[in-house]
Amino acid sequence: MKVLVVEDEARLASTLVKGLTEEGFTAIAVGTAAEAIARATAGGLRAIVLDLGLPDRDGQLLIPALRRGSDIPILVLTARDAIDERVRALDNGADDYLVKPFAFAELLARLRATLRRVEPTPGRKLVVGDVVLVTGEPLISIGDRTVAFSPRERALLEILVTRLGEVVPRSDILRDAFGYDFDPGTNIVEVHMGHVRRKLAGARLQIDTLRGFGYRAREVT
Repeated sequence: MKVLVVEDEARLASTLVKGLTEEGFTAIAVGTAAEAIARATAGGLRAIVLDLGLPDRDGQLLIPALRRGSDIPILVLTARDAIDERVRALDNGADDYLVKPFAFAELLARLRATLRRVEPTPGRKLVVGDVVLVTGEPLISIGDRTVAFSPRERALLEILVTRLGEVVPRSDILRDAFGYDFDPGTNIVEVHMGHVRRKLAGARLQIDTLRGFGYRAREVT
């Protein structure tokens, strides 16, 4: 499993590469946005650990560039702890957000949880109204269009569609789509739910919010 570490602080980059290598990953590090794009374009990556404070481009602007045409998981690792920065990163396409200083064990757990969500699984066709998805595949058919979903967006939608008509608690979504057995204290579910709803615009599949309970997917006519 090859992981790209995008971090301009040489000591931290070296520590991350060493730690990931000891855990069985093939880790490489670059220190600029330009190098990150070049390395991602070359292919072969399974995940990206991304610092936002890069010398040649703000990481927030780099996320969409890395995400374009790819569903490689992106874990943001940064000192920026403001909620609006977290929301912006997730809105730009990041899969997770970890604030410095951090425990390596937590980074490792989050990285592994994200990778589990994008592991290929036997395809199962799910159809609701004019929405057709095959579990584990990034492209989802909505009427006469095909839409790309990020790994977490796809996982979230699969959970709701699999439990069609049922109210799915937020805690279940955090566990099954995000790999958290606890509430991280952010609006990570709500941000990704917003992405999914925008991509489903006009579809005969609707996601309802039941405040205090959770979310429910249902077919509409």
